[in-house]
Amino acid sequence: MNKGKKLSIVLVTRNSKSVLFDCLKALDNNDEITSSKNSQWIIVDNDSTDGSIEEVLNLYPQTQVIKNKENLGFAKAANQGFGSCESDFILYINTDTEIKKNSISKLYDKIISDRSIAVIGPRLLRKNNTIQKSVYPEATLYTEIFKPIVKLSVSIKENFYKAGKCYTVNSLRGACFIINKEYMKQVGGFDERYFFYLEETDLFRQLKLIGKKICYLPESEVYHYGGLGSDDKMTFNKKKMYNESLLKYFNKNRNKFENFIIRMLIKNK
Repeated sequence: MNKGKKLSIVLVTRNSKSVLFDCLKALDNNDEITSSKNSQWIIVDNDSTDGSIEEVLNLYPQTQVIKNKENLGFAKAANQGFGSCESDFILYINTDTEIKKNSISKLYDKIISDRSIAVIGPRLLRKNNTIQKSVYPEATLYTEIFKPIVKLSVSIKENFYKAGKCYTVNSLRGACFIINKEYMKQVGGFDERYFFYLEETDLFRQLKLIGKKICYLPESEVYHYGGLGSDDKMTFNKKKMYNESLLKYFNKNRNKFENFIIRMLIKNK
């Protein structure tokens, strides 16, 4: 049992051996709240074949592993992890990340201090310590049509966020965030119709609809080596998968006019 532990930590993996152990080592050593002794570790594995899970259990035998016989995508796997969480707050973190010293404790201290916060995420850094875009606007027809301008505007704004402040935002990159378990349960967790892309954007929107806040704390910093979360050699059409998720998102969350336009735009790309 994990009674009294402040955090449950969920990692979704698939053939991520090259980065997984650096991620786990940082969790174990860089922050007391995330160590293997002080938190509940849950790995949901989407049919890895690289031997990584066996090594995890050898190094960290207390880790709970949910082993899937096929790749279920992120949303379904993340919900499986949620179902095993015993703490009131859950850290979802990608395998291609490394937390900096006390970065998660800073997120935890902030989220427990304000009951209106449902989700809080850190400033994400590239390997060379430059700021990676962590804050995202809500997905709308405007943001999709003018995506290059919107992305540039958001990225510039993010560089001016002050380390000592906490900001309410529309959405976050889902590489690392703490979520209030009670609020996640209220909205039913991740929508499993998404296989990959926009599942966290949709979840954050549902949380805002019940009056809760999505927050960004630049004082907390986490390295994110985007695109290195899997050694899987399976062919992967990212553009096609993103568009499929975008259509699902618009069908669920936007009006008929926006749905019609976005379908025409995707069809004519």
